Amino acid sequence: MGIKFKITLVSTCFLLTNCFNSNLNFDSDFMINIPNCNLIDYGQNILPNTHQSEIYVIGHAYGKPGYGDFFPDRLTNFIKSNLDKSKKNYIALTGDFVRKPTLTNYKKVKSYIDNNFEGYFISIGNHEISNGDQTTGEGLENYFEFFDSDIFISEFNNFLLISANFSNNDWLPSLDQKNKINRAINDTDKKYIIILSHQLFWILDADLQIKPNSDQLLIPRDYNQSLYLNSLNWIEKSNEKYFIIISGDYGAWGDKTYCKNLDNKLFIANGIGDTDNDTIIKLTDASTYFLLEESQLSTKK
Repeated sequence: MGIKFKITLVSTCFLLTNCFNSNLNFDSDFMINIPNCNLIDYGQNILPNTHQSEIYVIGHAYGKPGYGDFFPDRLTNFIKSNLDKSKKNYIALTGDFVRKPTLTNYKKVKSYIDNNFEGYFISIGNHEISNGDQTTGEGLENYFEFFDSDIFISEFNNFLLISANFSNNDWLPSLDQKNKINRAINDTDKKYIIILSHQLFWILDADLQIKPNSDQLLIPRDYNQSLYLNSLNWIEKSNEKYFIIISGDYGAWGDKTYCKNLDNKLFIANGIGDTDNDTIIKLTDASTYFLLEESQLSTKK
């Protein structure tokens, strides 16, 4: 029998709302604070602990649709004000971090990462592989001039982090990447698995309560025909671990963070659009626990 997140239900989340509207009673090694989803649980009797790593998870990082060639000031100002150089800092870009996939734009992003972060995780989006004129290919070629891979797998103290390329016609990783992901999950002793994606491949599990920024790449462009209920059915141990999925093709028009909990799975959609509603997700990995929290960017540009 599969494991479940422990939940105390407060009220029901109705269609087209952004909140899960519940209090979660997770194990004491996992704390969560997502105000826009009413998910706040700091655990019980957490002792002072050493914060070793912080991961800034950012969806649609280029910002306002159709504008800009780099991260918006709201984002870079937030990072400048909050980055703690005494810790290992990572950035996780969950797709659409460039508006156009040019060598110049990729160079800007890579230089910024190198100057501010210990490392990075990327789940490429449609903007990274398409020039916006329905052609593909050039973007990825340019991407690989600056980034070594389109799949990233790393163990932290309290979780296994996986960031993969879901920008395919079925909004799932390739067979090769699925195999790599399954091997990593089968081999790890971590009970928490965090998966970063661009596409909201799990949207049927959310009862179509929300819409992504775009349905680009999906063939056919009909969620009921192309996607699956039980969206993690390609993961062999999908019922034996705790899964947290954070997807970034969201928030471009000011949509507030969305969360959906199903048994042992927590789905989160979060991204920015250079609006006053912009938030990002930050993961703090300590010695014996980790914190997943939503952080508000500045309401002023």
